[in-house]
Amino acid sequence: MNSSSSSSENKTEIWYGAENIINRSLEVLYSIENQFDLCITEDGLNPILSEERIKKAYYDLKARGVTIRIIIEVTKSNLKDCRVLSEIAQLRHLSEMSGNFVIADRKNYAAAADLNVSHPQITELITSTVPAFVKQQQHFFEMLWSKSVPIEQRISEIEAGVVPDVLEVIKEPSEIISHSHRLVKAAKDEILIIFHTSNALLRQERAGGIDILIENVIRYKTRVRILVPIEDKITDTIQRLEMIKGIQVRNIGPTMQTRMAILVVDRTYSLVVELKDDSKDNPEEAIGLGTYSNSKSTVLSYVSIFDTLWKQSELREELIIHNKAQQEFINIAAHELRTPIQPILGLSDVLLQSDILLDNSNSKSKIDIKNNETTIREMIQIIARNAKRLQRLTEDILDITKIESKTLKLKKQNFILSKIIEEIVDDYSAEIRDSNRNLILTFLRLEELESTPITADQNRLKQVINNLIDNAIKFTRDGKITISAEIDTKHNQVIVKVKDTGTGIDSDILPKLFTKFVTKSDKGTGLGLYICKGIIEAHHGKIWAENNYDGNGNGTTLSFCLPLIQS
Repeated sequence: MNSSSSSSENKTEIWYGAENIINRSLEVLYSIENQFDLCITEDGLNPILSEERIKKAYYDLKARGVTIRIIIEVTKSNLKDCRVLSEIAQLRHLSEMSGNFVIADRKNYAAAADLNVSHPQITELITSTVPAFVKQQQHFFEMLWSKSVPIEQRISEIEAGVVPDVLEVIKEPSEIISHSHRLVKAAKDEILIIFHTSNALLRQERAGGIDILIENVIRYKTRVRILVPIEDKITDTIQRLEMIKGIQVRNIGPTMQTRMAILVVDRTYSLVVELKDDSKDNPEEAIGLGTYSNSKSTVLSYVSIFDTLWKQSELREELIIHNKAQQEFINIAAHELRTPIQPILGLSDVLLQSDILLDNSNSKSKIDIKNNETTIREMIQIIARNAKRLQRLTEDILDITKIESKTLKLKKQNFILSKIIEEIVDDYSAEIRDSNRNLILTFLRLEELESTPITADQNRLKQVINNLIDNAIKFTRDGKITISAEIDTKHNQVIVKVKDTGTGIDSDILPKLFTKFVTKSDKGTGLGLYICKGIIEAHHGKIWAENNYDGNGNGTTLSFCLPLIQS
């Protein structure tokens, strides 16, 4: 049947019937002189190898020196048939190959519907000898041939269980967005994302990408790391992300920003999207081309880029924190140094000008305090007290230096902890009595503690207990401070607690209580508890704090634990 015809030689036809198609195809096969090109689907080999007449014609082509080229999707199911046909033809693999068509000697074209198990025979075949049309289809074949891979490579991939490498350029923005969502949904272990701008993150949120990301993390416990230039307008989005366990967000500085958004999933797949117009709210208008790949070398290159930028961001944040801490330390230290220095200098000047220290009766600035021993004693006490304050600040600075440089050395020895605590409590109790404060300091003794020696640096442990009691006294004007110690036999450790009935710890301070410079008091540097933490951790112990809600009032309990046997 002719469907159209321009002449008796150039025509397009439809052939019907399996037997008719076989007979007329044999006529064409035996007339081919130079080249036979064939594209077939995964199941398309069945009509060739199951029909002996067609199979014989193919071998005749080989015998006559005709070049046979076949493009097919090579899979495990058709691998055996592909090996057979590769003996007489050049076979190449192309993923997701669809359609069945042949071109003979660049002048005869034929195409059939896709074949499968339920339709193993060709019952309708479109043929054409129209030169312009055949030339167009030949060009299409050559394009597919250039994109396909040799069958030997594909067979090796199948036998080794290797997924073939793909590097694909995606031009449609809608397809890029859909592809990114599919990748995120499929992630099982890790997702790495670089957003080139803060607007890119907002666009993803509006497009539903953030919801998909969070859903995946909750479902699969996927680890997510995101780099994005952080601006005020995305603060709420970042807080929403960081509320989900497993998601980390870091700021990427201006010098590290790119014009590309990068998505890497499970270190196996990558999607890189170029930025076209960042001012657009619609993602499809803002992005340009996308490049998808599962090539190991390509994907790991992007992983390396991400890890480098992540580390740079980490170092940048640490530098900012360090500079801020350094400035805070300078400000606090300057204030703390000024406070004791002023009375030391002032009172020293008074004493130096007095007759009791200077035998100079003609001194114009003579101050007569010879017979006032009480006044002299008070002045010297003030000087001594402030000198000790300077000494403590100096020691704190040295301790911090040792802690942060990890050079804090412990002089461990065996001793009874309860005796040390009892001595400290007695000293503080005397001071409290002298100050006429309505404050009670008690130590709850346990017999088992008095017979159990611990191994630790005694002086450093005294320093910790002193600091904890100092802290309790500072925030408990009137009331009770209770020190207790007990043996935790289950975990083979000793636990010491300092509980007060004071004002408690501010909720803003509590999470960062043991970091540097954390204080809401107008007294002190906020270094004491940080030093305590460093000393306890050097003993392989832990230190913590909590507000009291036991029905007996407010206040705070500061606690630490130490292993009984130090390694």
